[in-house]
Amino acid sequence: MLAGNVVSLLAPLIFIPLLSFAFRTPKYDWLSMKAIRKADDHDLAAAAHMDPELVLGASPQTDHEEEQEQRQLKRSAKIARALTIFLTLALLILWPMPMYGSGYIFSKSFFTGWVSVGILWLFCSSMCVGVYPLWEGRHTSGRTFKAMFLDLSGRRKPALHGRATVAETAGTEGKLDEKAAEGKNAVSVS
Repeated sequence: MLAGNVVSLLAPLIFIPLLSFAFRTPKYDWLSMKAIRKADDHDLAAAAHMDPELVLGASPQTDHEEEQEQRQLKRSAKIARALTIFLTLALLILWPMPMYGSGYIFSKSFFTGWVSVGILWLFCSSMCVGVYPLWEGRHTSGRTFKAMFLDLSGRRKPALHGRATVAETAGTEGKLDEKAAEGKNAVSVS
């Protein structure tokens, strides 16, 4: 694990300068990130005859909100830098180096404890990185897989494409199905 940590933490010190000099990329202007406009779906909502208040992200960001977001980003960046420095020092110097420098030879019980802690650490890490995100997104994944299955099996009813607003179709599923069966220009809503 120490060898893996050393390689993963120190390899960028070698590869970033080499690849930067090899490919000569222009200096990036971080202010261009602010030029990315947030989605404004008023025109799409109007074309679909939907209420713009129901569209996510419909209201533009105020100057106060932008300043607050910048403060939060700067605070998060400071925390990330501090944790990176602390963990690098702890995992590469403070913890392993004294053990190497002392010439300590592990006893069987100490080595068993060391391996147990390492395995527990890896198990907890894999739970946090691999299993928890799957559990947290289980509902979204379920809806996605269900929608994919319904699309592939041909059981999904046609989507509503701007023919009626959400308010107009609320509670009228049966009426729309009847109109569709009569040959009128309507679609069914699930």
